[in-house]
Amino acid sequence: MNVAKRMMRNPVFVDENDSMKKAMDLLKDREIRHLPVLKDGEKLVGILTERDIKQASPSPATALEIREIYYLLDKVKVKQIMTRRPYTISSSAPIEEAALIMREKKIGCLPVMEEGKVVGILTETDILDAFIESMGVSGPGYRMELSLPNRPGMLYEVLKLMKDFDANIVSVATAAHDDADKKVLILRIEAKNYKVLKAAVKKAGYEMLSAD
Repeated sequence: MNVAKRMMRNPVFVDENDSMKKAMDLLKDREIRHLPVLKDGEKLVGILTERDIKQASPSPATALEIREIYYLLDKVKVKQIMTRRPYTISSSAPIEEAALIMREKKIGCLPVMEEGKVVGILTETDILDAFIESMGVSGPGYRMELSLPNRPGMLYEVLKLMKDFDANIVSVATAAHDDADKKVLILRIEAKNYKVLKAAVKKAGYEMLSAD
């Protein structure tokens, strides 16, 4: 799965010379949390987030009147409060690369680029949606978690057993085990007789960590 499949295309953006108030109104009206900032409608020069807006906003304890606050917000330019030189990602990059960047850099979104132009935006929500889909969480089936020896051929052996019981594999994932010599295998399975399948898995000697 690549970024292009999950990103929001043609994202809402602001110009660097737009007012802070305009940006605030866009975030509220579109119910979004991030705005790419462009120069002359083309070049990406920054990213503006709800956090940037909050940090630049007057304190709730201010003595200013509402009309004075609105006046100030209309005078502050986006380029004065945006985050410059934002991290970006290519539309052809794998989704896990985007997730790694967002986790390591502690950011909530990535503008998506093609040939130097912004073609989309990828957010934390998009990453979570991709994870949910990959794990088959919202679909049918039963969840089974096994502890397997970390050696070649183990996945094949388990899937062969599933095939013998006419089970359909909805999703497959692996995770690290506390024991470096083992791996955790997470399956979502559709089976006509799941109880019988579970019993067969245990009888085959596989350690079942959890199962529906």
